[in-house]
Amino acid sequence: MSLHLNLSTGKFLNSSTLFKLSDALLLDVSSGEIVMSNLLVPRVGVDLATITYGITNAGGVFNLRSTGTVDYEVEWGDGAVEISTLNTLPHTYTAGNYDLVVYSDGVYRPYFNDETDDVSQITSVVIGSGADLGTNLQSAWEGAVNMTSFVCPFDVTSGVTSFYRAWFKCSSLTSFPLIDTSLATSFIWTWRFCGNLTGFPLIDTSSATTLQRTWESCTSLAGTFPLIDSSSVTDFSYAWNTCSSLTGFQQIDTSSGTNFNSAWRSCGGLTAFPAIDTSSGTNFVECWQSCTGLSVFPPLNMSSGTNFFRTWRICTGLTSFPSIDVSSGTNFNAAWQGASSLNAFPANMFDTTGTLIATAFQSTWFNCALTAQSIENILVSLDTNGASNITLGINGGTNAGKTTWSTAAVTAYDNLIVKGWTISFNA
Repeated sequence: MSLHLNLSTGKFLNSSTLFKLSDALLLDVSSGEIVMSNLLVPRVGVDLATITYGITNAGGVFNLRSTGTVDYEVEWGDGAVEISTLNTLPHTYTAGNYDLVVYSDGVYRPYFNDETDDVSQITSVVIGSGADLGTNLQSAWEGAVNMTSFVCPFDVTSGVTSFYRAWFKCSSLTSFPLIDTSLATSFIWTWRFCGNLTGFPLIDTSSATTLQRTWESCTSLAGTFPLIDSSSVTDFSYAWNTCSSLTGFQQIDTSSGTNFNSAWRSCGGLTAFPAIDTSSGTNFVECWQSCTGLSVFPPLNMSSGTNFFRTWRICTGLTSFPSIDVSSGTNFNAAWQGASSLNAFPANMFDTTGTLIATAFQSTWFNCALTAQSIENILVSLDTNGASNITLGINGGTNAGKTTWSTAAVTAYDNLIVKGWTISFNA
């Protein structure tokens, strides 16, 4: 493995020949000598640290956690040195702050996996330039809620293909370094609940196929999100959900995206949205729900979309809505519910749809501000559609009452009732 200097003799010992007798004593099986562990130090300039952890311990056990086949040395920071191949290696501290250093010549993959008693003691992580972290960093530092600093050279992560939950719930991080993510296909939950991150670097996501919940609830991310390469991503579900401090979003490549469920839900700081390519999208459930700062919305191509449940619900800043191709849509339940300023809605939008479910328009425009003309546009289009036995909600809020409707609107309403529709409206 690596060489250590025995301070009592001045000799270098090969750590692979050292056998642990106790926390204080090691046996050098090559010579038969007993060695005191606190007199061993790594050979400077040869044995570079793989990882240095800042630890705050209240007095008790800390388990150093890894996964896979490992062979490493650890300086616990209190004078003890240990050699191990264990994935869970315990050490008892007296109360205090320590720098724990791990040395390994092979793959060493951290894996704390939200083991709260241990990972909550970590206050900082520094990755060494020669570290080999393997190809999978799943849950490596998940749950490190007290980690305020993460330092990693760019190229150390060049071979990693999965960052699944790697920094999930690292809620004390305020910044993140630019690391090599060019081979990674999975970023599921990677920085979810990192609520104190204020900015984010332009990482390479060109190999990514999923960004599911990647930055969800990063509530302090401010400004405009970087123009990442998302051309191969199919799943954007919850990717930026509740990134409430973002004020701008760029026209990233979403041409492969099929699942946009809650992708920008509760991004209340956004005032406008780019004309992204949503032509392959099928699931738009709650996609922009509670984007209260949006004052306009682009005429996206949503022709493949089937599910628009609550898509623009509580978008209270919208006053008008563009004509969008929703010709495959089957569910619009509560799609614009609570968009309390929405008064202008286009004609002919629902002339052609997919096969509508029975509740397809239940509460769809509840608590909006639709004008009589907008209600005419909606009713006439739904009448043209030809569907039967559907529930429709155009009531509540300041939606125009039936006494103000046009003749065309009333006629369309009557036709829908004959077709078995149940319609809630303002009198």
